[in-house]
Amino acid sequence: MMPDKPKIEIVDDLHVSQAYRNGVTLSVYYAMDALVLIAVGVFVWRGNLESALSAGIIFLLMFVPSILKERYRLYLPFAIEFGIVVFSFSTLFLGEVARFYYYVPFWDKFTHFQSGLLLGASGYVLVYILNEHRKISLGLSPLFVSIFAIAFSLAIGAGWEIFEFAGDSFSGNHWQTDGTDTMWDLIADLVGALIISIIGYFWMHRHKRLPFTPWVLRIFKGDRY
Repeated sequence: MMPDKPKIEIVDDLHVSQAYRNGVTLSVYYAMDALVLIAVGVFVWRGNLESALSAGIIFLLMFVPSILKERYRLYLPFAIEFGIVVFSFSTLFLGEVARFYYYVPFWDKFTHFQSGLLLGASGYVLVYILNEHRKISLGLSPLFVSIFAIAFSLAIGAGWEIFEFAGDSFSGNHWQTDGTDTMWDLIADLVGALIISIIGYFWMHRHKRLPFTPWVLRIFKGDRY
């Protein structure tokens, strides 16, 4: 009789949850917030109220992780929180407001690569959520979880491309240029997710637990009040 395959242990680890939280990353984190807020003031001063409103909305979106933490006790690892802020800043502010999409070559592909990294890490977090649910018991093979992270990232990326196509079809926008551009967007998503999945696979083999997950979703642990 063959022994049961050991399951991957999931533990709360304050050190891992706060990994990469240091003077440099915090300086970058707050500098991005400050730049967007300054841009709001500059746009108002110039009378460009549309850009001011866009930058103001982006500024609020960059605080979503902090709002989730304070209001819903949804504790994301700092690396993912930082990634969300960087992604919002590079795609919405630099890409749209600062028009990097039009002036910087391959900026669109760079942001898709970023989204692949972020969504790949989110795939690991989603598995953690399911495993924390008392009615679901998962045997967490490193290979399975890593493949799931890639599939999750690509599914969201494909959904976004469908949304862009629908927007172009019904509103006359030009978010998509052609099918080749769409495929390169998805390839950029895949490369980002693949990098994260390789890192996650070897992490799980070495540490016997899921990466990117400590202190995630305390709201599911019954201490909501």
